[in-house]
Amino acid sequence: MRRFAQTAAALAAASFLLGLGSCAAAGKPPAGAVAYVGGDLEGRLDASPQRVVQASEAAFEEMDIRLISADATGIDGKVIGRTALDKKIEITARRDADTSCKVSIRVDTFGDEALSRQIFEKIRSKL
Repeated sequence: MRRFAQTAAALAAASFLLGLGSCAAAGKPPAGAVAYVGGDLEGRLDASPQRVVQASEAAFEEMDIRLISADATGIDGKVIGRTALDKKIEITARRDADTSCKVSIRVDTFGDEALSRQIFEKIRSKL
């Protein structure tokens, strides 16, 4: 019975990976795909780190999040803000290809998945 469960789990995992298409085969999730891992929301966006930082600043302004700092280069970028309840929000963007970058959002110490997803979607809408 245990062998059956292991085989079923392996088949389910293989089916999932095949369904992701060529990006998964190349080792990168498709742009816009997100995962919440250990308090960080991680995803990819089709933009340079500079554009992600600009979009993050616009998202913070629209969401009434106080901007503390923002900086970007062609390789990476970082934006830090604070909510009205003084929760720290940290966004990092790292170039992973010529036209895309990996984005990570962390809310406070332990994370906040709902707020992180809301911020990610707002950033994506500003690109």
